[in-house]
Amino acid sequence: MTIYNRLLLSLTILTALVNTLLAFAGQENLDVYFTVNAVVCLGITLLHVRLNPSARRGLDIVGCMLFGGVMVIAVVKTIHNLSGS
Repeated sequence: MTIYNRLLLSLTILTALVNTLLAFAGQENLDVYFTVNAVVCLGITLLHVRLNPSARRGLDIVGCMLFGGVMVIAVVKTIHNLSGS
């Protein structure tokens, strides 16, 4: 099995497992789903460091976008909490 197949397989299995666990836990907040899935994606991607440079660069771009999304959620939640609404 090539490293690309292992990356896709592990991302698919862990994302499905995490989403299933969150659903069974009764989580209804989409921010939590996005944040947990982003952390899983970043963690699995970091474990596959032996990719060729072009694939690595593409995954780094996706990782930066996911991290940016998590930061946007954190800022919005912070503003919401500070405003007292």
